[in-house]
Amino acid sequence: MTWLLGGWLGLLLAGCASTQSSHLTGDGPVTCQHIVRHSPNFSIHVVTVNLADPRVTVRVAPGGPAPTNGAPWVTTLLPPSEIARREQFDIAINGDFFDALSTRDIEGRNTGYVRGKPAFPVGPAMTAGHLWHRTELPRPYLEITADRHARLVAGRRGDVPEASAREIVGGGQIIVRAGQAVTYTNFFATARHPRTVVGLDRTGQRLTLFVVDGRQPALSIGMTLAELSREMIALGCDSAINLDGGGSTELVYRDPATAQLRVLNSPSDAKERSVADVLGVVVKAPLPPVP
Repeated sequence: MTWLLGGWLGLLLAGCASTQSSHLTGDGPVTCQHIVRHSPNFSIHVVTVNLADPRVTVRVAPGGPAPTNGAPWVTTLLPPSEIARREQFDIAINGDFFDALSTRDIEGRNTGYVRGKPAFPVGPAMTAGHLWHRTELPRPYLEITADRHARLVAGRRGDVPEASAREIVGGGQIIVRAGQAVTYTNFFATARHPRTVVGLDRTGQRLTLFVVDGRQPALSIGMTLAELSREMIALGCDSAINLDGGGSTELVYRDPATAQLRVLNSPSDAKERSVADVLGVVVKAPLPPVP
């Protein structure tokens, strides 16, 4: 519990200019925390996962079935809760940035990211050792190996995953490396948005899943990448990667009181956005109560 207490205290100090309430549950392989701050407003959910615990399995899952119209489409969009239900996940977050077929119709109207559209994640994707999406783009990714360790890979053009890789989900930017913030200065980085982030401790066996809501001023204004970096370092992460965010940002969690999956955060579209893949967790132990 030392890392958890230290990370919580660091986070509290990082937010000392504003009022904050925090409710942490769980002392087993998974913990769950809801942090609420005011002036400015933030609503943050944090789940930690101990990869070293054999009762925990972390897996990447695609959206719906691969469409029949072939490349470049390798899956179809589905809401994260539907993917989690199909895969019997207890916890899931949205995964990589993605592209989808005809997000605007022939009249130029935005048709959105809806269930069933052919899609592909922008970065690489692997499930149970099967690399179901490759990319020629230099994209960073989270890799989980057969010996239950995780690492972040910079993702250079033409990279081939290690033979020991079992699960891979792509991301946009590595925001913490070797315990230090990585600086980005473009508009995407400096604007506040809903964000989804995965962090790793130095051992590579503790995952921190971080979701902050945004675009809802009365609830949560979102974060810049620099703000995210500070949060992840305060939580004890040695490295961290920014996944897809905005309307895709979502945390699905099985409420132990009802055994039903719930969306814990408040998606900025006021409903679930369908996505191309998720990072899911199966827990063969009692889950902490919803904070």
